[in-house]
Amino acid sequence: MAASTPRATVLEPASSSAFADVSPRRRSTRFRPRVLLVESDKDVRSALALGLVSAGFEVVAAPSIEDVLGELAPGNPLPHLVIANVESSDAGLDGFSFCERLRAEARTEHLPVYLLSRHEAPDHRERAEAVRADDYLPLPLPSEVVVSLARLKAGRSTSAPAYEAHSVRLPLPQVVHSLLCGSRTGRIDLRDNEGWLTFRQGHVVDASFEGERGLTAIRRLLFFGSGAYAVSFGEALADDSKPVLNLKIYASLLLPAAERFAALCSRGIPLSARLTVDFKRLADVLKSLPDDVSRVIRLFDGQRTVHIALLECSLSEVTTLEVVTCLYAQGVLVPANLIAEREPPPAVIPPFFEPVLTSEGEEEEPFSEAFEAESPSRAA
Repeated sequence: MAASTPRATVLEPASSSAFADVSPRRRSTRFRPRVLLVESDKDVRSALALGLVSAGFEVVAAPSIEDVLGELAPGNPLPHLVIANVESSDAGLDGFSFCERLRAEARTEHLPVYLLSRHEAPDHRERAEAVRADDYLPLPLPSEVVVSLARLKAGRSTSAPAYEAHSVRLPLPQVVHSLLCGSRTGRIDLRDNEGWLTFRQGHVVDASFEGERGLTAIRRLLFFGSGAYAVSFGEALADDSKPVLNLKIYASLLLPAAERFAALCSRGIPLSARLTVDFKRLADVLKSLPDDVSRVIRLFDGQRTVHIALLECSLSEVTTLEVVTCLYAQGVLVPANLIAEREPPPAVIPPFFEPVLTSEGEEEEPFSEAFEAESPSRAA
């Protein structure tokens, strides 16, 4: 549904669409956070508005800042987020001046503001920081990035020390990608896992996850990190060490791998499953399997979980999970309990370690003479 103010268009999600979940306490209510979106380019404005509306946000979209000033007038409910382009319309406000104006008024001082720019200038990032914008985002920009940032901050004070989120509603690979698209510095701390990640101006600086550091930790945090986490911002929150990877590498390699891993997990085998090898089935398909598959097969002994096998295999986690999924579909890897039910242990245990009895019924001691102590009479 859409309604219009003089030059601003109000876009609302369809009644059947999901609500934008920006706070666990609001999940049970019909809460639709409102976003003011100012972008002079019609195509960019439409793409971003569509992404936000599809995610459950109500959007007031306009080509210039002057068109949305009425939404901020006293007596009107404040929006939950402002997204504005830094380029000004003819003789109008630019995004920097608009943000500065919002910060100068007590009523809008803590309103989250994202600034967009189609033509980045050398001083843009410094000006965005000077007017206390929540972030500065160069265009072009995937709408998914704006949606993730909106979910993270909409309806929350820009002065909050940390922004809580959950991997179910805002997956870690997506939020890391969105944060790297901006110019801020900060840290992600996992609440339900032993892990953290620091970022600085489009680079991942360092990460730690379950005893690993660096690139391995980043990869495993994206694949296995889950549950609640918090995002904090500030120069002091990022390590001063050399960055591990930049946005380009992340977007081209790690993000697709994380999305592939998540897709396999959603349709495949639980990572907590304990699998073992069906050797009869393995013999049937062995000739059609590549040699490297043996590195995966040998890990499944009925005791290891899929999660542990992914960590121990010399292949990458995504490749290993793809192989495991294929072998499971072929029946080579099966749940350990199925083999146990099909091939139960023998009713009588072979007497491998039972003592041998003599004809008199006494236990034979074949080594007794060798260790028998010499008596005093023999010594004489």
